[in-house]
Amino acid sequence: MNKLSKRLGTMALVLTMTASYVPAVFAEDAGTQEPDYTGWDTIKVFETTDVHGYITDVSSYKEDTFEYRLAYFSKIVNDARNNDAYEDVLLLDTGDIYQGTPHSNLTYGAAMRAAYDQMDYDAVGLGNHEFDWDVKTYATDAKGTMAPYEIGSYKGDSDIPVLMSNLYYKDSGERVEFTQDYTIVDKGDYKVGIVGWADDYSADIKASQIAPYTIDDNREKLKELAEEVDKKADIVVILAHSDPKSIAEEMDPEVVDLVAGGHTHKNVNGTADNGIDYMQGNCYAYGYSTAEIKVNPETKDVEVTTPEFKDISPKGGDHSYLYYNNGNNTQLDPEVTKISQAAWDAVKGEMYEVLGTVDQSITRDFIDEANGTSSIAGNWLADMMLAATKDQNTVAAFANRGGIRANLEMAEGASSRDITVADIYTISPFGNRILTFAITGQQMAQQLERALIGLNPEIEIDSDAAYQASNLGDQFAGITATYKVVDGGIKVLSIMTDDGQMIDVNDTTKTYNVCVNEYCATLDGSVFKGMTPLVAMDEAPVDNLSTIAALREHRDTEGLNIELDTTVHTLTLQNKIQQWKDALGSYDKASLTEADRTEIQNILDQVNYILASGDLATEEKTELQNVKAIAEGLLKTTDSKPEEKPDTTPTKNPITPPKSSPKTGDTATTMPWVVLVIAGGAGAAAIELSARKKQNRG
Repeated sequence: MNKLSKRLGTMALVLTMTASYVPAVFAEDAGTQEPDYTGWDTIKVFETTDVHGYITDVSSYKEDTFEYRLAYFSKIVNDARNNDAYEDVLLLDTGDIYQGTPHSNLTYGAAMRAAYDQMDYDAVGLGNHEFDWDVKTYATDAKGTMAPYEIGSYKGDSDIPVLMSNLYYKDSGERVEFTQDYTIVDKGDYKVGIVGWADDYSADIKASQIAPYTIDDNREKLKELAEEVDKKADIVVILAHSDPKSIAEEMDPEVVDLVAGGHTHKNVNGTADNGIDYMQGNCYAYGYSTAEIKVNPETKDVEVTTPEFKDISPKGGDHSYLYYNNGNNTQLDPEVTKISQAAWDAVKGEMYEVLGTVDQSITRDFIDEANGTSSIAGNWLADMMLAATKDQNTVAAFANRGGIRANLEMAEGASSRDITVADIYTISPFGNRILTFAITGQQMAQQLERALIGLNPEIEIDSDAAYQASNLGDQFAGITATYKVVDGGIKVLSIMTDDGQMIDVNDTTKTYNVCVNEYCATLDGSVFKGMTPLVAMDEAPVDNLSTIAALREHRDTEGLNIELDTTVHTLTLQNKIQQWKDALGSYDKASLTEADRTEIQNILDQVNYILASGDLATEEKTELQNVKAIAEGLLKTTDSKPEEKPDTTPTKNPITPPKSSPKTGDTATTMPWVVLVIAGGAGAAAIELSARKKQNRG
């Protein structure tokens, strides 16, 4: 295989010119240099990745505004195949094809397999989410090709290769039989070798699903395999469920022409320093990546040009070009459109059921990035876990932000939004078991410290490491915690339950029942790993199913209005101190109620606990003593002289309020964002005024 223009330079190009073919000679044009590929053949490349079941986007739940994303993309591919400018088309996907939408999940990806067969993909990779179901039944088969499918009137068994060269059986060390190392496809007069690969994504799969297998991500072996394929092919492409840029940088530019990547849900397209091009087309069929492979038919010199991302469904704007439009949309592939409709028809009976209503979006966005990882979606789903395990008396629930797969957005201008069964399968598609464990206060603190380590701005931790840490359970409900940044990590100073119970973060004897999703519990580094759950795995509730059940019960007994928790469940000590000062400064000693006194005592108990911990700087002790004095002054029953006005001077970096405002009629009229984040006290009256107050959405 010959590589020229980007690797050997302009002089080499000039020296290799022939009478008939000009090997990418550069032409001067207004001060720029553009290669001239006159006489070269062109293979058009399309790549999708991390589609996650989005054959259509049905999140509007109005069939006339469904987005037929794959049907639209298929028409683009077909147009390229019919374009005489191209010798041929190469169509690839790097994995995570199925899991994510209700109509794909509930049919175990049948519609996706049918659509990919119809679109005639040349090869697909094996993503980590292909293991969410039985990988050998729904993602691939014993031949190393995509599994059979049946959806509506569509039934078939494609011969699309599933590629991953580095997946082995753990016990025997043998390569699995259900993925191929590589495939070689004919494109015009040229042979294209496609090599399958994935970095070790075991940590991104439920432990029970990946347990029989191991992934060898030694990239030297990938280089060797690419060299082997290079001897049989004119063009070599690596198909990887991994970051394509880092792989491109490690490969031999005299062997590898192009790397197609995935897994990170990013738009990544460009050229590595060594000249190897790479591409990655985002996720959810929001778009695709494309490039052109240029081949000199005489010398077989190969160049890849213009790797770039193209939108299918960009954020904002008019998306009517993706709508069915009563069959009148000529921009959609008719057959893929029919498959898309068959998928929805197979499940839609239950999907439209309304479980409740909210008056703001349920999103994964951080409520307050300066303090913690809490999100409205995370708080809500963790609350649903507590509801599912209430018979086990759980006080806290832990989940991970990465497991929240969608935002449930309000329509523009709308005052409310229905929450449907389809929404639950969309936001929480994995079907994780909710496991309950008995842990000590010390273990609970360790759980938080490990999951929240990414909050320490002084730690040189890359984004991947921070993400893996967050998967231990950075979304939680039932408790609030105060922490400080310390050398090397996060130190949890106090934990309080929603009913005002202080949890001793140093205690190793008393236990508390908490629940956590199966994925978080089985990761390396989890405090739960190796523990025996209180309820056996097979009998434990499933997260999305139990959420649907809990919402049905709430709807039938209390009505449609769903409460959304906007609490920031973790605060830095500095911001907690300011919050306490603000809260105490709002009380009038002369008119304190018993509920007020309970709240003030609650604050005093937390302050005394943290003061006793010893993990404090002098300035922090002084600030806490000041808060203590204010609280004790308010609680005194007799005074010989008027008290001085409490010191409510702000400390540095006070907490910023949540972006959303409280519902009209909320009893919290003074600094409502402060009220929302203080842990609740005992009793119904105390909870009404507590900082752990939930807003009634409806």
